[in-house]
Amino acid sequence: MKNYRSLLIVAGLLMAGAFGLASVAAAQEKEADSDYRQWTKADVIKLLSDSPWAKTQTQRVMRRGQVRSIAGQAESDGSQGGPAMSRTGQLSSVEDAYDYTFTMRLRSAQPVRQAIVRLVQLDSNYDAMTKTERKAFDAQTRELLECKECADYYVVSVGFASSNNSVTDLIYQWFNGQTLPGIKGYVYLANERGGRRDLARFIPPKAPGEEVFFLFPRLDEKGQPLFTPEDKKLLFRMSDVKANSATNFSLDISRLIVNGKVEF
Repeated sequence: MKNYRSLLIVAGLLMAGAFGLASVAAAQEKEADSDYRQWTKADVIKLLSDSPWAKTQTQRVMRRGQVRSIAGQAESDGSQGGPAMSRTGQLSSVEDAYDYTFTMRLRSAQPVRQAIVRLVQLDSNYDAMTKTERKAFDAQTRELLECKECADYYVVSVGFASSNNSVTDLIYQWFNGQTLPGIKGYVYLANERGGRRDLARFIPPKAPGEEVFFLFPRLDEKGQPLFTPEDKKLLFRMSDVKANSATNFSLDISRLIVNGKVEF
């Protein structure tokens, strides 16, 4: 945890491992003003995957290439010395779809930052540390918790996972090596009234398993935020030619309001 990006990577890897081991169903939705240092791993996982500030969507994708290769084979009864093969049986086995899962998180929202820090704490056995050890640890995670960039930008991250295809990471494939001009018109934030923020910066994943980070200007030329308590929907779109419904997200603004303000 030598710098901000390294902490993000560590936290991302911890999240990937934690989501594979725990169920979000057992946790209660945490209040934004509760003490994050008391959250359990189940609490953290739920907040980071299924909460007002995070949403997970899955799409099933057919294995088209495999289906085509087997569909062209002749049916065999085994009389030529090879194994008996039914074309119908082979097709049913390869038609099992891949599960492609995308998780969008409002990274500039304080509860999300607190949940990530708490996850790092739990992995480091923070609760058993001495007062001096905790002070040193808190100094390492302070940059992520305070997030100076969040004063000027809405920050959104998107991660990818698959329950039955461990060799594919679409987020890495789509955004590694991309440039801002190449994606700026396709990735954006909007509200239901037609207000919109185009992409100002992004941080691509450097390795499979990492999230991609998108930064959008918080204020417009008049100094007004995109989202207010009067709005109803937060819309996040990744609508280039490779995107699909699982990469377009909608969140309920009313669930993001904390102390009269939209917490994002």
